[in-house]
Amino acid sequence: MDDKKVEEIAFRVVGDMGGSFVMALGYIGDRLGLFAALAGAGPLTSVQLATKTNLNERYVREWAKAMVAAEYIDYEPETERFVMTEEQAFVLANDDSPMSVGGGLHFTTPSIYNVPKVMKAFREGGGVCYNEIGDEIPEGIERFFRPGYIHFLAKDWIGALPGMSDRLARGGAVVDVGCGRGQSTVAIGRAFLNSTVLGVDNHAESIAYARRLAADENLENVSFLEASADAIPVDKKFDLVCSFDCIHDMVDPSGTLTAIRNVMADDGIYFWSEPNGSEQPHENRNILGRLFASISPLHCMTVSLCHKGEGLGTLIGERGARALAESAGFSSFEKVAIDNPFNQFFALRR
Repeated sequence: MDDKKVEEIAFRVVGDMGGSFVMALGYIGDRLGLFAALAGAGPLTSVQLATKTNLNERYVREWAKAMVAAEYIDYEPETERFVMTEEQAFVLANDDSPMSVGGGLHFTTPSIYNVPKVMKAFREGGGVCYNEIGDEIPEGIERFFRPGYIHFLAKDWIGALPGMSDRLARGGAVVDVGCGRGQSTVAIGRAFLNSTVLGVDNHAESIAYARRLAADENLENVSFLEASADAIPVDKKFDLVCSFDCIHDMVDPSGTLTAIRNVMADDGIYFWSEPNGSEQPHENRNILGRLFASISPLHCMTVSLCHKGEGLGTLIGERGARALAESAGFSSFEKVAIDNPFNQFFALRR
């Protein structure tokens, strides 16, 4: 036995233990407004921070000490004050930042609430349905993906598809499959006002929220349909069909891709993103691979298995995506060169 390797494994587990508790306290800081209160406020004592947030000082002080240890905030020992740097605030206290992780904090801890349900599924099979995961997880998912949509989707992602931006600027038809709470659909509609954009999802609460989101921005070119992909009207052919980080969650991924192919224009493109990882577990020994692989049994896989679905899991990789595209009859599959650490992107043609 290699004693050095034993020690490395033990300390890796201890580090993950610390990360788990940091995530819980990060969730508290996000949801109770502690990060927001520190952002741009300059150095604050725990009393000042507690007063500003109307929270108990003793808890605020201990929370702040833990966040200093995690390097989420800083500390001035001379004055015993806590402070957020500009960079820390940009990541932890600004939902409009392209590097915002507030949604990740919002999503992670509520996912742990479902561990007993997932353990039951380990023993008995089945899964935890999307309408059973709680309200906070869809909200956290929306917040996590929103920065990418508002900053990069129209310009950088769709812009990487030759001729598509010009086509949509002139006026085209887009359908966003698995749109969730509508942030991706609205981002496309906002960028291409001459195009019609339809968001489709079978989660009623998410579609209701998405409709309010579009209405708040007076986007008359954006609409939503509460349905699965096979209910999209086939009499209208779409120039661009999108799905972002959701095909692996589907009950019938191959059937969904077949339905998508059926509503595409002959010269249309299906633009598809998946988490940036591999279906080979040993290839995911990195920060994002650990994240995505761990999310899978707690969320992505279980919501599919709940409905007797395929349960593909979060990491299908490029090879898994190619296999699905082939099963659905697509003639062309291309990995799109987009610089994004979180996602890989594919462009498919009929």
